[in-house]
Amino acid sequence: MKINVTLNAPVEFLYQQLIESALEDIRKQVGKKISWRDLPNYTYEKKWVSGRVAKMHIDSAIPSQAYGYTMTTADQEFIVEYRLKKKDDTHTILEYTEDNHAKDAKVKANQNIGAFTLGWLRKHRFKKMARKMAEQYYK
Repeated sequence: MKINVTLNAPVEFLYQQLIESALEDIRKQVGKKISWRDLPNYTYEKKWVSGRVAKMHIDSAIPSQAYGYTMTTADQEFIVEYRLKKKDDTHTILEYTEDNHAKDAKVKANQNIGAFTLGWLRKHRFKKMARKMAEQYYK
């Protein structure tokens, strides 16, 4: 899945929002606070209330340019990347990409059905979330 959206906030602010979210997730999961400088190649285990567990690996954290991670579960691998491009002093182009790789045919079939039936809704929700994140700049 690939999404491009232009947001009404500076690139530096949006990058900081992404990084703060990642750092907070690590703090909650691992129980310790790390610096943004420690993010590239950082790996930790993420647990959900449902009992699911994933290995999280931070692939990139390039200030005001990109943030990416790979999340590996028992049956899937998700590769996510946020690319930020400065349009002007108050606008940013956010490019979000997500690739899913299933480890077996049944999971792959479920992914395809989900992408077909829920793809538009997921994109709509992502854009809405991104715009709310940008709105925080003006509060």
